[in-house]
Amino acid sequence: MNGPTARRIVLPAEPLVDGDTALRGWRDDDLPALTERGRDPDVTRWMGLPRGYRESDARAYLMSRYDGVHAGVRAPFAIVAAGGGELLGSIALAHFAWEDLRGEVGYWLGGGARGRGHATRALRLICAWGFEALGLERIELQAAVDNPASQRVAERAGFTREAVLRSRWATFGGERHDMVCFGLLVGER
Repeated sequence: MNGPTARRIVLPAEPLVDGDTALRGWRDDDLPALTERGRDPDVTRWMGLPRGYRESDARAYLMSRYDGVHAGVRAPFAIVAAGGGELLGSIALAHFAWEDLRGEVGYWLGGGARGRGHATRALRLICAWGFEALGLERIELQAAVDNPASQRVAERAGFTREAVLRSRWATFGGERHDMVCFGLLVGER
């Protein structure tokens, strides 16, 4: 899997931890909690998930995570409460441009986890890991113009706002969104 489009990705054996936030690989027993989190209206809206998120949707999500690691195109983590606690959300590095040592990060949190610093800590953890373990030199993040909470998370994690990309992203239902593009360089963390 070497070459400009994919590299071997090995997720850490132990969780990445910062305070009460931890990142670990996805597990099959995450399915019930993932199904529940996928029904959160904000997760559905900002992640473009199908309305009426079902267990089969969550199973497909988990399989795409496993497949992405195996193919060397995604580094996905479950965001959990430290100490093996509840599933809080998801975060992943993907859309790699290996020739430029660049990747993109995306994340979401279920409603009960928001506003407690988990997203900021998770973002810092995955970026530090991406710079160190994957050798990335730039990580990009896109947040919808209409999602100021996600933009604040990016800024708190040290990202720099760089541009607005018009009509950049479309949901499953075809709704188009302008996206704010943020960047973080290896020396800025």
